Amino acid sequence: MPFKWPINPAKKARQRKKIQEDNLRFWGAVASSVRLGWLGLIDRNKEKKVILQSLFPLLMCTAAMEGDIEGLEGHLNQGADAQMTSNYGRTPLHVAAGEGDLDTVRFLLKKGADISYRDDFREPALNDAIRSKNLEVVEHLVSEGAYLEILPGVLGGEMCCLAFLNDTKQMEIWMAAGKHLNYADYDKRTPLHVAVCTNQAEMVIFCLNNGSDPELRDFHNNRPLEDARRLGFKYMEELLLADQARRQAVAEEEERLRELQAEIEKDVEELLQ
Repeated sequence: MPFKWPINPAKKARQRKKIQEDNLRFWGAVASSVRLGWLGLIDRNKEKKVILQSLFPLLMCTAAMEGDIEGLEGHLNQGADAQMTSNYGRTPLHVAAGEGDLDTVRFLLKKGADISYRDDFREPALNDAIRSKNLEVVEHLVSEGAYLEILPGVLGGEMCCLAFLNDTKQMEIWMAAGKHLNYADYDKRTPLHVAVCTNQAEMVIFCLNNGSDPELRDFHNNRPLEDARRLGFKYMEELLLADQARRQAVAEEEERLRELQAEIEKDVEELLQ
């Protein structure tokens, strides 16, 4: 067995110091690459802490993008904050929501991420979740108190575009975010107007089944039914008339039940007298 020379404690300390210095130089190089520059502080520990604090937003957002919950936990234990912002004021929660990563979103919320925080574009994480088309993430954010603020005309235009594209999935996402299908565009046309005028039976049925009001009129005072007749779309007309008959039957039944309830209450009052 070869003889091992004992390690001089002073040399070992120098080696340990050199390793720390190398790491510090590496962090400094990374910091410089993101325009932080070499800080030049006399206190190396303080410089190390400052560099880490500067890098944490990038590290946190990268871990959030990759769904690396262990990495996020590690950064938080080292002094990072779940609310740190990276480029354009985006937080790890914005990134995780944009990736449609429910587990990471839940983790960040438990660690104190602000659900209503807006980035430099004035958008909360809920907007990123909507764009990711992840229904579970949207529903979870809403259940935790997220609220979508958007101009009615902007949302109406978006909804009408989705109706034109027959994108029912994205419309379901908007509904999960607390919005309905009766928003209108600049011409006061609703998604149902657009679906009828583009002769899309599936979208018409979807709109009717999800609360679209077929009695709403556009800027030209036309309901979807008038559009169907004007364009000669017989099947669209049949769908709308069938829905009209169904709604009328429901209204009549509700009125009958109200009258019955009133009669019962009257009879009860007479018996009690």
